[in-house]
Amino acid sequence: MPTAIIFDIKRFAVHDGPGIRTTVFLKGCPLRCWWCHNPESQAKEPYTVDIERKVNGQSIPGRKTYGEKIEVAALMETLLKDRHFYEESGGGITFSGGEPMMQADALAVLLEECKKNGLHTIVDTSGFAKCEQFERILDHTDLFLYDLKNMDPELHKKYTGVDNGLIQSNADFLLESGAQIIFRIPVIPGISTSDDEVNRMVFFIEERKEYLKEVHLLPYHRISENKYFRLRMKQQLPEVKEPDQKFMWQLKEKFEKTGLDVFIGG
Repeated sequence: MPTAIIFDIKRFAVHDGPGIRTTVFLKGCPLRCWWCHNPESQAKEPYTVDIERKVNGQSIPGRKTYGEKIEVAALMETLLKDRHFYEESGGGITFSGGEPMMQADALAVLLEECKKNGLHTIVDTSGFAKCEQFERILDHTDLFLYDLKNMDPELHKKYTGVDNGLIQSNADFLLESGAQIIFRIPVIPGISTSDDEVNRMVFFIEERKEYLKEVHLLPYHRISENKYFRLRMKQQLPEVKEPDQKFMWQLKEKFEKTGLDVFIGG
């Protein structure tokens, strides 16, 4: 079996799909979103950085490693420990990142092993990968949580580093192949919230609503600021504030015009 490179495993997750889940965060991402809340996930290989910890008001130097290599068989042993909770709650396993499609071989085997064990599977993806890689995992993935970040190709490239043409074509491939998809839209004030962007997003979803049941709006948050500091990485959005509840409800109403269920949060 192949080896996976992960940077976290979150047990008893309740915001990464239905029921109680275990979320596996795979390292590596081809995008560089300005609002990324897992910057430690971007590089595929594990790496170690110098850090400072506060102990009794004093700074203590140390080192922290982000990421580890783990055999798929060993990872499956961990995932199966909470099988009872998955079965009782209608939960299962979610593969997130980073971008899990960057580890296509390991992901395909993990999904296949999960299905052999009767586990519900989710892949949380940006959609930026070769179509053949999605085709490979289609039969073993129960649900795709699929990000839509910007509709304007130039804005998408500016704020994520890549064009969105491949992302949109992969979304259509999955929908037309019968895959279950929930589009998830990061709500980043000043980046994805202009009238033009929102209207284009609503139109994109409305054209595909026969394949869909719900949409998720994910409000931007600033909880990753300390990560950027520890990693000595530049934070691209130091001045952007989190959207307030009133704005999120107004946005929700706009997306509800598609006739789909719209939820704020995961």
